[in-house]
Amino acid sequence: MRRLLLKLVVLFLPFISLGQTHFEEQSTAFVSQNELKGNVILHHSEKIREAKNVGMHFQSFTVQPLQAEFSDEVKSLEIERIELKDNHCLIQFNAAGFCGYSYLGEIQIIGDTLNLIYQSYGSSTLGNCRYTFQYEVKKELNESMLNLKYIMINGNPETKKELGKKFVN
Repeated sequence: MRRLLLKLVVLFLPFISLGQTHFEEQSTAFVSQNELKGNVILHHSEKIREAKNVGMHFQSFTVQPLQAEFSDEVKSLEIERIELKDNHCLIQFNAAGFCGYSYLGEIQIIGDTLNLIYQSYGSSTLGNCRYTFQYEVKKELNESMLNLKYIMINGNPETKKELGKKFVN
């Protein structure tokens, strides 16, 4: 019986020790040979290409751990900060996710709404964490641009927030 237990421990020990147990100050993204590591903008996705076609450029996407563990209390997903300066827009919100996961970021234009999309990926982890997501987009200045009026998260209409002023003055 001891030999069987010892064999099982030796067999599964590498799998148990694979989980991420710490966070770096800032996640960095690396894409090499179609391998994703870290938080990444999906630059060549269809949604981002369509956004570029109407003059919207996805400049940056950062994800920072907000707290290592959180309670089972459900906090609503809501846009917390929007900064509009000339043709730049910085949007920030907090969301729950598995500890140690990384995120893929996209944007999508749906009518007069900028949809902020994130998708988690990674290996199994223990526990849930809260993250701060930050998107920076830039709009080209020309007469054929859309006038965005709203921003929402992952296509969820409950997160839709009206912009205080037009995206481009």
